[in-house]
Amino acid sequence: MRAVITVDEQRDCAASLPTLELAVLIGQVRVAMIAGVDAEFLRNEKLAELEVSTAQFAILWNLRKGSAESACELCKRLDYDRGAMSRMIDRLESKRLIRRVPLAHTRRTVALEVTDEGKAALPLMEECLDRVVQRMLKGVTPAQVGEMSKVFKQMLANV
Repeated sequence: MRAVITVDEQRDCAASLPTLELAVLIGQVRVAMIAGVDAEFLRNEKLAELEVSTAQFAILWNLRKGSAESACELCKRLDYDRGAMSRMIDRLESKRLIRRVPLAHTRRTVALEVTDEGKAALPLMEECLDRVVQRMLKGVTPAQVGEMSKVFKQMLANV
């Protein structure tokens, strides 16, 4: 038995293909960027010694910029489960890039802060990220970059 597809269903399917392709492309760009940054970290002698990943860089960056202060906030912001986040924080703490600081008003929660070693490493990591993004944007005009930025910000605002 053959399934009968209406004209409306065909139109809906054809209309969803560009959005599906966009979703796949966004995912592929994310994966390529992470792989590129990880490779750049390994090329940098100081960062290679630290064995820092792009995911760990995101934690450091968010803590340093004040976007998050605790493991719970980082989990929400970066979409990691508590176990994975705890392991990454443990690794960063063992590398002396962050430290846990008990909060005076509560015994359960600790704040996370970037150490001096972490603050010194962050500019090197940001340079690596910049090199990867610049490579990925080769052939893209500044106007296109501005438009992409506006589109991505609107997409995030819609969520």
